[in-house]
Amino acid sequence: MSAASRLWRRAPAWRFFLYCFGLFLILGLLFPTPFVTRHMGWTHALTRHLPSFGGSAPKEPSSDSASASPDGSGGAGPDLSDPDRFITPDIATAITGLLPFAGHTLPLPAGVWHPVLSGQYGMNGAISLNVLARTDRGVVTGVIIASTTNQDVPRAVIEDAYNHCHDDRNYHSTIFADHPDGKTECSYITAAYMGPNTAISSDPLIQLAFKRLSALGFPMPSVFIVASWLNSAGVNDRVKGSTNVTMLLAPTQKGTVVLRAPLPYWDKRLIVRSQPALDFVRAVDRWFAGWVPTLRQGMTQDYVNAAPDPALARDPSAPE
Repeated sequence: MSAASRLWRRAPAWRFFLYCFGLFLILGLLFPTPFVTRHMGWTHALTRHLPSFGGSAPKEPSSDSASASPDGSGGAGPDLSDPDRFITPDIATAITGLLPFAGHTLPLPAGVWHPVLSGQYGMNGAISLNVLARTDRGVVTGVIIASTTNQDVPRAVIEDAYNHCHDDRNYHSTIFADHPDGKTECSYITAAYMGPNTAISSDPLIQLAFKRLSALGFPMPSVFIVASWLNSAGVNDRVKGSTNVTMLLAPTQKGTVVLRAPLPYWDKRLIVRSQPALDFVRAVDRWFAGWVPTLRQGMTQDYVNAAPDPALARDPSAPE
């Protein structure tokens, strides 16, 4: 027996250390820390700013998580030391029908929408982001979070985003495309609960948008019903890139923040016990199934100045 073998047998502590080292090395590769993920390239940014909604209150945002001011004053300049570039536009700006967005057309549901947060992130501003809000009698009835890029995105990044459509907490998911050439398209309906300090998502930019709405004094419900659409081009598609459009619709009585059903009954496991909650979620599901083709047409073609069909645009939370 060699000297190395005898040392190995007589040193269980060293064996334990090496086993642990190997284990944590593997875990570190499978589940990288924030420090590691920040250095994984700009393509990680596509999923970094996808809404992460579920059934529990999200974590508090960090103090250095965004570059724009959350005080609602508008016109906050970008931090030039950070690759993210964002502004807080004049909230009084009124937008209806459609919004020009990165060379495409973002169709808007019924009502008047107001810009909350806008800008680009990723290397060279490759990914564009817009957050808009709609109000009725001063109460927020809807929020749109839209991000898009016209560049090719690695398959691994798309699959990460695609996993949102397979979350068990979703009320409903629809898979439109999952092709070997990279073409991916899906949608899902879920719930987003408002946590402390208006934290509704683990993403700092979405937190920033909601903090601005709160700072401006807009009342918001304790839960939103989320309708999200994800689309990524395949190798043979004429228009390259990926898009995510997420809509948060308030399940409230018109002009108030009073929920149509008590908060516990919006949980997927309990919703069958409340007919008003079930009816609203089903209405959102039916509406979004008809709205997705409008989103697809607007965000996969060059910009066209044509507002969507008013009948299709009327979602279940639209002002009367």
